[in-house]
Amino acid sequence: MIDTYLTVALSFVIGFSIFLSMPIVLRKNPSIKRMLLYNAFAIGILVFLLMDIYGNVAAIFGTSNITSPFEIVFIAGFAASFLFFILPKGSRDPSRAPKRTSLLAAIGIGFQNLTEGLVFGSAGAAGLLPLYVLSFIGFSLQDVTEGVPIAMPLVGTKQKIEKRFITGVFLLGGLPVVLGTLIGLVFFSNMFIVFFDSLASAAILYVILVLFHVNINRSWSGSRRAKDHSIWLTYAGVLLGFAAAFVVNYVVVA
Repeated sequence: MIDTYLTVALSFVIGFSIFLSMPIVLRKNPSIKRMLLYNAFAIGILVFLLMDIYGNVAAIFGTSNITSPFEIVFIAGFAASFLFFILPKGSRDPSRAPKRTSLLAAIGIGFQNLTEGLVFGSAGAAGLLPLYVLSFIGFSLQDVTEGVPIAMPLVGTKQKIEKRFITGVFLLGGLPVVLGTLIGLVFFSNMFIVFFDSLASAAILYVILVLFHVNINRSWSGSRRAKDHSIWLTYAGVLLGFAAAFVVNYVVVA
């Protein structure tokens, strides 16, 4: 078993690396083009995270059939939470609710980080040094990129955003790593991972749709040439965000 205090201390490092993205949201009056690119970059990162989640749960599902407890829990958790996100009246015009979008992004990422903390804590408890080291490096680098989707809904908004709120949503996204690590030191359950990944995937999918909606609305202003440029900028940002997440999670760790 790897030292418990070291494992907990490193989990704080993983969780708080998300704050490296905070300077993005503190920028004053960014241009529309920059906002489009940042937003699209965040979408790309979220798309990758969603694929990462599905890859993790698919490995747990294995060759089981659609009526196994794992699949039922995942589908039910995803459907119920996604329905919960889209029902409030404020979600009908998501571009007017930047705080809510940022909060949901933090919730989704927080649920995902909770399961990652569980893996990290379990690796430490079992003394699996290779998995332990790779998890620490990979999760820390991933958390740096995860701050971008939390920050982007707040960039350029006309609403007043308090620093207390910004700090709160970043903590909501990062601190679950610590909680998951503490749980993982004494307990591990695939059902636990499947359930919280179902909640994470629903929140992340909702935020992807919201950010894409915002970007498309911003794109449809100005001349036809400006519209085309904005749309291509969105596509480029999504590609860059996905590529950055891929490099962080696979190339660097490998």
